[in-house]
Amino acid sequence: MASALEHVAWETCLVDPQPDRALEAYARRKTGIPVRSIRYFTPVPWLARAVIDLHPEYGLLMHLDQNTADLLTLIVSRENSCRFCYAAQRALLWGQGMSEAHIQRLEQELSAALAPRTAAAIAFGRTQSRVGPAAAGDARAALRNAGFGEEEMKEIAFTVAVTDFLNRAHTIPAIPARPLERMPDQFLPRLLRPIINRIIERHRSRGQSAPLERAPSHPYARLIERYAGSPIASALGRTMEEMWASPHLTRRCKLLIFAVIARGLACDVCAVEIRNALEAEGLNEPTLARVLTHLDAPELDEIDRLLVRFARETIWFDPAALQRRARGLRDRLSVPQLIEVIGVTSLANGICRMGAMVMGHS
Repeated sequence: MASALEHVAWETCLVDPQPDRALEAYARRKTGIPVRSIRYFTPVPWLARAVIDLHPEYGLLMHLDQNTADLLTLIVSRENSCRFCYAAQRALLWGQGMSEAHIQRLEQELSAALAPRTAAAIAFGRTQSRVGPAAAGDARAALRNAGFGEEEMKEIAFTVAVTDFLNRAHTIPAIPARPLERMPDQFLPRLLRPIINRIIERHRSRGQSAPLERAPSHPYARLIERYAGSPIASALGRTMEEMWASPHLTRRCKLLIFAVIARGLACDVCAVEIRNALEAEGLNEPTLARVLTHLDAPELDEIDRLLVRFARETIWFDPAALQRRARGLRDRLSVPQLIEVIGVTSLANGICRMGAMVMGHS
């Protein structure tokens, strides 16, 4: 089943898979199927868990129709030219029983006439991936005019943001996409397709209202609180908390990565959030201004200087060029540091797009 992205240049993988029985078992319990790609992230456990926990179909959506969410994942992955995530979403649709002809027709229809609500959601996904926060106000108005309520709009913003995160997390290290692209054409998957469909359906679920496990105190706490009552709040809150606490990069370095990406996306609400956190870390306003303008300052150490420059390249990118740029980091960083950079830059890109949509409005 030919994929629309098979022509996209894709480098050889930057990192070696490292099996971890506990994390792989966790992923299988959550999804019902083996998730081989998690082996590429196991040196940084928060990221390995996040690529599973933040998938909207596993009990996180309470209001948005799952079919719309599936289309958003497909279209945003195509916009970002992520061969891995695009192939994974196509394989998921195929595993659920959709014919190859139907999938190909669906891909064609994504650029044609659609029901107004679906078209508005897809237009939002494209806009946030192509333009980012600068277009958040108009995109939000278009969703409201199409009949989406406040809670649905927040779930659309989350779905798009998570797809942006997952796309970069799999694109930057060039996670092998070919096995997924070939899967529907192989004998064994075709034979097991009815069983695969039942497993997928059994593990996909709607979300249930849930209180926050505890009030967040880390940067972007306000974003988490906007999802209070939704399972998204707990899932995203755990990921953010574990990311800030992870030891492979300093907290200041992570904040600088977020700051550079927020500046590149012109996300004003994110800029305030990060500036306040950096001031608490001892980085004053003039120093931050120099970093954001020149991607350098005397106060930065070698790792900070290297990674703020890389962070800017993750905002808008050609996959193969970004993969080659990431390959240049391998000799300068440990494996856990490299994988954490991938995770933090990917998460920052999703969060900053989401923050403008959700925190920028009451």
